[in-house]
Amino acid sequence: MIYSMTGFGKGSAEGESFGVEVEINSVNSRYLDIKFKLPNYLYSAEHQLRKLVANKVDRGKLNITINISIFTPDFKPIGIDIEAAEKFYEELTLLNNRLGLNQDIDISLLLSAPDIIKNNYSDKNLESIIPEVKKALDEALDNLAQNRNREGEFLSADIKERLGLVISNVDAINKLAPANSEKLLKKIREKLIAVLGDIEMDETRLMLEAGVLAERYDITEELVRLRSHIDNFLSDLNRGGTIGKRLNFILQEMGREINTVGAKCNDASISALVVNIKEELEKIREQAANLQ
Repeated sequence: MIYSMTGFGKGSAEGESFGVEVEINSVNSRYLDIKFKLPNYLYSAEHQLRKLVANKVDRGKLNITINISIFTPDFKPIGIDIEAAEKFYEELTLLNNRLGLNQDIDISLLLSAPDIIKNNYSDKNLESIIPEVKKALDEALDNLAQNRNREGEFLSADIKERLGLVISNVDAINKLAPANSEKLLKKIREKLIAVLGDIEMDETRLMLEAGVLAERYDITEELVRLRSHIDNFLSDLNRGGTIGKRLNFILQEMGREINTVGAKCNDASISALVVNIKEELEKIREQAANLQ
């Protein structure tokens, strides 16, 4: 299967006194980059959750949001240490008066102090929550995979269509190449005669010298290698899996070959076909950059 790196996934699960909602947004990245937004009482479980994600996703930047909804009043994930808050408020008031600041003490400042917000969850509470979080996360990852696969198939179809245009243009260049070589050989021969002037030279030697020069501008090897790269690209694309980086490397090689063809050729028709190929390769590169 083939996957895009962009997508969205949702999952949910419920315990006796709580519910879990997980949302995942995925975008392009060279590597696997996982960022969690979750309640602080779940920080201890982040390593487990990260491992679960890594087992199912190879590349992409994932923003994962985990929300816990509490169904019963006695099941509170966090609380406020009233005594600690009162003590901190007294200290802030004393400092405010001593410095003559006369500023209001905002509640957000109190809540930002260490140990004011306390975790009410015991290990037993977390033992009941974490399995449901994993279940919701697993469902969200499966949903993400479905969406990424759907997008990946669309990208693959578009890439194959554009690659078909590249192949058509390469075939057209192959048909023009022999005539271009003959034209080039004739042109070089005429230039040699013009340069040598009245100097006598054996016709065979003249053709040999012209052939040596013409060989420098021959594009046969570049076209053969280009077609080989195209075949490898299609093979990897059809194989699927984690192929984005490899496809990019192959595209770089394809670009080098067609650039050399463009530099060597002296035919307007071939030059136009080279431009067409470059345009399609650039579009393919943009699409392939989205593949996992």
